[in-house]
Amino acid sequence: MTKAVVLTDSKVASIKPPARGQKEHPDLKVTGLRLRIGVSGKKVWIIRARAGNKMINKKVGVYPTMGLGAARTAAERLLKTIARDGGTEALERTFGAVAELWLDKLRASGKRQTYIHDAKRKLELHVLPKWQDRKVTDLRRSEVRDLIEGIEGAVLPNRVLATIRPIFRLALSRDWIDVNPAEGLTKPKGEEPRDRVLDMGEAKRIWTAAGLLGFPGGPFVRALLLTAQRRSEVASMRWSNVDLNAGTWRLKAADTKAGRAHLVPLSAPMIELLKALPRLDDSDYVFTTDGQTGIAGFSKFKSRLDRYIAADECASIEGWRLHDLRRTAATNMVRLGVLEEVVGKVLNHASAGVTAKVYALHRYEPEKRSALDRWGAELMRAVGGQDSSNVVAFR
Repeated sequence: MTKAVVLTDSKVASIKPPARGQKEHPDLKVTGLRLRIGVSGKKVWIIRARAGNKMINKKVGVYPTMGLGAARTAAERLLKTIARDGGTEALERTFGAVAELWLDKLRASGKRQTYIHDAKRKLELHVLPKWQDRKVTDLRRSEVRDLIEGIEGAVLPNRVLATIRPIFRLALSRDWIDVNPAEGLTKPKGEEPRDRVLDMGEAKRIWTAAGLLGFPGGPFVRALLLTAQRRSEVASMRWSNVDLNAGTWRLKAADTKAGRAHLVPLSAPMIELLKALPRLDDSDYVFTTDGQTGIAGFSKFKSRLDRYIAADECASIEGWRLHDLRRTAATNMVRLGVLEEVVGKVLNHASAGVTAKVYALHRYEPEKRSALDRWGAELMRAVGGQDSSNVVAFR
């Protein structure tokens, strides 16, 4: 081994191979970084550092693929990790391992089960097949961009990007990476806000078809219309949060997308629907197929629903989504004379302004109940007095 000197690009390039064996050239600027060269002339960057009673030797990169500046940056990260953790295991973590840790943290935090399920599904379909065993330290911004731009769809690429960002943030917070490669990337697809509102004839056809869908999908769709709440929130509805005598459904902050506790008054048709539902294996979930989680697989029963709709009048309802049921309910409440401010409270939208957020203690419960009662009555008139609990038995 030669004496440590401050290596420069020209010095590194001019180093000759030894007559036999290997020779190491320590860098005086980054203590622990060395350039090792063998008789073949191959030059390899390594680090050597002591952690307790053991000496750690680790390859950093190969010259000239990795230049002096990049070698110093990588060596400093490795040496920092060794000093903190006593080894380099943290830098060996794969994206798949960090993603699983992120999902575990979501579960422990009480995040909505539907959110966790959707995030896991996106990772399994679009990310993990390529990055499961990739070291999280090796992933670069260009690779993130290529991954996202390779996903088809108007909205899905943005959603996948929003899923992987917090995974890299977790790695960054643990000092496993120096920079989040997903930060700073613009959304690959522009999203236009949807404004699809179903007319009452379409709402009637969906309501009728839901009666053929069976439990839990059929009553779930009808509950979306009657309550005007988000799909994920209705899917996670629990009996322990429902008071049929008081006609209320309480959502904790952790159960809502907005992160705000919410009280939903239940209209007479909604109470009738709930009273008619079976309790699957005494599960606390209202809409469930296995008793362990809330209903999922929305696209599958939406496809079945569309087939029933098309068969009814030999014509489909074009371009509608389950979320449009919420918008339809809200729009019709306004049409029925409900103040937009009250409709916003029904939807659990954020209040504007400091006064509204901090000082306005009025919860609008009577107004919300009146709004949902009026909408429930209007919907029942539109569907021709059909019993809201009239659905085909469990399949």
